[in-house]
Amino acid sequence: MIYLWIILFIVFLIVFWLTNLFGMPGNWFMIGAAAIWTWLLGDSFAAIGWKPILLVIALAGLGELLEFGASVLGTKKMGGGRRAATLSVIGSVIGAIAGAFIALPIPIPVISWVVSSVLFACIGALIGATLGEKWQGSSLNSSLKVGGAAFAGRFVGTLSKIGIGAVILTIVVVGLFF
Repeated sequence: MIYLWIILFIVFLIVFWLTNLFGMPGNWFMIGAAAIWTWLLGDSFAAIGWKPILLVIALAGLGELLEFGASVLGTKKMGGGRRAATLSVIGSVIGAIAGAFIALPIPIPVISWVVSSVLFACIGALIGATLGEKWQGSSLNSSLKVGGAAFAGRFVGTLSKIGIGAVILTIVVVGLFF
């Protein structure tokens, strides 16, 4: 019976990891599930242990920093101000949420939601940074360059967070057996 629970737990971890694609805190969902699993099982078979839990907490923090930091750094690198950086983060969150509800016309439902969410998060970062720069009086051309850097930064940050989530998933699953 324990193997059935392990399989179900791994399936939930994978689903939680995939929520990163929708701009949700999937890495934190995995950590919460792993902590509950470890607390319930204690030192018995298939318990993950608290040291790996602490490690994945640090990794999830790094993932969040990379996700939002890349957009901010992209904005700053192109000469954007604090307002543009802040609005790029706000725009990316709004875009990710909107993208989860406004699916692109891709024939595969889940894929269309994922692509929409990531794309809209990047577009939200672009719009937010561009508006922030225009608000400060920059030219449209300069504002769009800053917005483009925010778009690229958000995309790289999202990919980084997903990659770190895959590492978290691997550590937790391996921790089930060793």
